[in-house]
Amino acid sequence: MRAKRYLAGVAALALAGGCAAQQVGALEPKLELRDAALQLAEAQQAGFTLKVTGSPDDLVAAAKLEPDFQQPSADDLAMLRQLFNSSVTVAYDKAGEGTADDRSSLSASVDGLTGTEIRFVDGVVYAKAPVTELAAKFGAGKREVEQLAAGAVPGLDAFFDGKWVSVDAADAVAGTLGLETGPHQQEKALAELATSATNLLDGAEVVRDGADSSHLIVTSSTTKAYTEAKRFVTAVEETLGNDLGAAPKDRPIVLDLWVDDGKLTAAEINLLQFIDGAAGRVAARIELTTGAPITAPDGATKIDVAEGMPYLMAPETSGLLGPDDIGVPGS
Repeated sequence: MRAKRYLAGVAALALAGGCAAQQVGALEPKLELRDAALQLAEAQQAGFTLKVTGSPDDLVAAAKLEPDFQQPSADDLAMLRQLFNSSVTVAYDKAGEGTADDRSSLSASVDGLTGTEIRFVDGVVYAKAPVTELAAKFGAGKREVEQLAAGAVPGLDAFFDGKWVSVDAADAVAGTLGLETGPHQQEKALAELATSATNLLDGAEVVRDGADSSHLIVTSSTTKAYTEAKRFVTAVEETLGNDLGAAPKDRPIVLDLWVDDGKLTAAEINLLQFIDGAAGRVAARIELTTGAPITAPDGATKIDVAEGMPYLMAPETSGLLGPDDIGVPGS
């Protein structure tokens, strides 16, 4: 009798232990994600690269399912393929104590062409871009670039030559060059990203990929993902939240996350999950880095914005450093 009771007790204990192990196993990936998100929010230096991966053809096929679909032109398709071969990298560096010495940078790879970069360091905005090469990609000839450079204000010709130029940050943010790239913007974006990652975990199922221990698969819903995406973009730039349109039909949705050594290294979501009947993969992917010191480039040519106001505000030259002119994807 005692043996039977003993065996029953052992069985009950084993069963309880097995249930506890399952609960811990299910909870562990969520805890890892929460810790990684917290670490990202508290980082002194951090950065991320945003890109679109997958197939442009899958995106066109999905667009055909929309009731207001219009056949894209050859130029539209070419630009779409350029988007899949482009990326934007944003970073910040808190440097020291306080916010006065915070620094940031934004760089773009446009259809595989690198070299477009903006830095905010100690109250000065630095910028450079391979203008001639970018112009050629978007149909403008070298002669057109030379004509613009010929009428430029002193110092701006260096920018047309692909060299670094500098502008006092107060002048740039005032709107003359359309540059708003202070460190607080980049830091805020990463902090909001960490908040979104944490919010998305509430009520979501998180499992570890059996083939890749760093890969965590989060299953949530389109409604939850849409709500969080809207919250994120509105927090970073209020007007962008109005461009997301109506919430999609509610259905399960999968978000892929990668955590290595306690740090969130990448996040990816297949955008075609939001479209009824769509197949294939077109994913928005964010790759995170630990960051690095951001410094002022050597040899930058200073531009006097006040002196160049008439030129910079003219219709044919306004927005010279805007996203439309440097071809930043997603603009």
